[in-house]
Amino acid sequence: MKNIEDLLQEMPQYHADREGEEISLTEEEIQRIHQKTMQKIQGETKAESKVVKHPSFWRKYYKPLAAAAAACVVCMVGATAFAAFGLDDSIKNFFNIYDNKSQQTAEKLTTNVESSAESNGIKLDLTQTIGDQSGFYAVIDASGVKDVPYTLTFRNTDLSITGKDGANYDYTANDIDSSAVDNGITKFPLLVSGVNREGEDVNINGSHIVLSLQNIGYRNEHNKFVTLQEGDWKLSWDYQTNAEPEQITVDKKISLMDSHGLWTDLTISPLSLTAHYKITKQGKTYFTEKEWNKYEKSDRLMIQFTDGSRIDSRYEDIVTESWGSEKTEGYKRIGFHQIVDTKTIASVTFGGRTITLHQSKTNDERIRLSSNTAKCYVELPESVASIVTLKEQKDVKNTDFGCSESTVTFIGKRGGARMPLFTIHRLKGSFSRSEMEDLNPMMIYIGSHNGYTYTIDYGECQTEAQFREFSDIMNRYISNILPFFEYMD
Repeated sequence: MKNIEDLLQEMPQYHADREGEEISLTEEEIQRIHQKTMQKIQGETKAESKVVKHPSFWRKYYKPLAAAAAACVVCMVGATAFAAFGLDDSIKNFFNIYDNKSQQTAEKLTTNVESSAESNGIKLDLTQTIGDQSGFYAVIDASGVKDVPYTLTFRNTDLSITGKDGANYDYTANDIDSSAVDNGITKFPLLVSGVNREGEDVNINGSHIVLSLQNIGYRNEHNKFVTLQEGDWKLSWDYQTNAEPEQITVDKKISLMDSHGLWTDLTISPLSLTAHYKITKQGKTYFTEKEWNKYEKSDRLMIQFTDGSRIDSRYEDIVTESWGSEKTEGYKRIGFHQIVDTKTIASVTFGGRTITLHQSKTNDERIRLSSNTAKCYVELPESVASIVTLKEQKDVKNTDFGCSESTVTFIGKRGGARMPLFTIHRLKGSFSRSEMEDLNPMMIYIGSHNGYTYTIDYGECQTEAQFREFSDIMNRYISNILPFFEYMD
């Protein structure tokens, strides 16, 4: 997996080569460029199924991360004081920390840790964690690891988390994959979300964590683990965070799929947002594809920001949820990939209900642009929609996938420049994300719907005029277009 520096270098850039001309980027523009990079390389991972299982217990899913591969475990020994020095670069990259305000907030959420373990000449070190009550992110630095052209992982992992009350949280652990090699140090990113195998939403602040790791290696083309270097490492520490999440009472009746429930409250921190609820009338457990398409909107958790941007759980990297039981509340959580100022959250939508938190600062109304050919629509700000025309193609051959498709391209025209902003593909048949990466790595998976696979690919500024007229639109609006996408049938 490429690290973020390589990914940023691969992005199209405009270079001013005329004498005396200088182009500078503000902190906000840098953030937008980075967010566009993240959007381009991330894809939806859910596969189509004719019969869909209701999320009656719990599920946790990740999409590939640009700065670091997500894993579901973590390790260290003895947390000390909260961060009093610079943040680890991997933490900065993961949370898109490129401005002073975000860095100051991040430092308050970061704990310095002194942790190490050594076995057979390989030493593991961990110095910082950043997190809240629901989970945390950290990076293990491994020295003495052989330099090989593979994504490395551990053969065996065992994670134990014990709460302040002495209860053992039955967490599951995914692979810990290497993300980059820096000056001989192999980086192993770690992400822990606060949900255990029993589906309970737990507060992990103050918990004692023990992680045991065994043997470093990689998986070959047959998915068989190949041991590169043997070793046993055991790391432990007390997880501490200075986060102070805000809890907001909601107390609203909601519909989730064909069930009825009560949305009890919201818990918000700069790193995550969680909606808690109780099921008051249980519906079906299994759905046909047609039934799933009818009800799935109610299962989405959407966050609207005061600047007009949006987060939709369908397209987020870290989503954890549990349907709950008669004794425990259900919940749905989104983990953020940037430090969020909670005052910029305008509203939250869940179960068909919207809760307003802060006044929106944008007056640019969204206009719906529909394609009958591709059976979908998007909503663009009026200022952008006014310069966009649609070019549609029906039942054309896609040579990469060997199937027919219908497409709609959203073309911007402004200031004498013309540019395809993005294209939606409606491919006939079902394709997995891995198949899509092999056949056309420029496409980003949207989802499967009624026997079709939907994907998107983004335009790129190629000329000076395109850069002048469309770079800000691409970074500000188009990079965040998927939460405003919807199927028509």
